Amino acid sequence: MAKTELKLRVVIAVTETTPVARLWKAALKLLRESPADLVTLYVEDDRWHRVASLPFTREILRSGGIPVEFTRQRAEQVSRERATRVRERIQKLADEANVKPVFEILSESDAERLREFIGSHENILVAPSFISTRPIITMFSEMNCRIELVEAEEEEDTPAYKLS
Repeated sequence: MAKTELKLRVVIAVTETTPVARLWKAALKLLRESPADLVTLYVEDDRWHRVASLPFTREILRSGGIPVEFTRQRAEQVSRERATRVRERIQKLADEANVKPVFEILSESDAERLREFIGSHENILVAPSFISTRPIITMFSEMNCRIELVEAEEEEDTPAYKLS
């Protein structure tokens, strides 16, 4: 049986509040050190789905100030909108650096998909330091990924709505 070749992959783990430019810079430095594939992993925050399942959860739109039901469907829409904004920021940086990263979306509680994602690659995870308190970092650690934490606070990129 032939031995499966391991391939190096630099994975940038981003959330909706990640300082993308700092992580991007750290990932490009790693890419200069050794050839690798570049993947941006958008870590979808499960909190929105948990909040949507609570009774009497309301969303107050800043534009009108009118409270509306915050449903699971709305939580999924919010999550997609945030992922799109992050993808656009990544694409802009990629265009400037002439790099073509892959963009994946993964729920932080989906351990099975994370195992599939890791696969037979040797992964270097580039993540903001604040993600060290999230469950996904533990999963990456258990899968023997090299983890490079970039000192960063969450950005003040507040959404155009709030929950009450």
